[in-house]
Amino acid sequence: MKLQVWNVINPPNKSSRHNVATITEALTLINTMAQIQLMNPRITSNAFGLEAYDEKEQEWSEWYDEEGNDIDAYHLVNGVAILIENY
Repeated sequence: MKLQVWNVINPPNKSSRHNVATITEALTLINTMAQIQLMNPRITSNAFGLEAYDEKEQEWSEWYDEEGNDIDAYHLVNGVAILIENY
């Protein structure tokens, strides 16, 4: 499955996109980018998400796990993506 993290700095600016291989890699990237952006006083807001490529539809759409949870339902614990409600 193809995955990409999207990030918008000071919406409604355009988003940047970054390819990732796993949910854990996505969370690591999101956390790293968020920490860097928090230190920049010119960044007053930001947004992140994870998209998956739908081969059938030939388009990117928001990623959801088998139970309908998006990336916001996950947290890094000891370097592993864990569903928050299971933590």
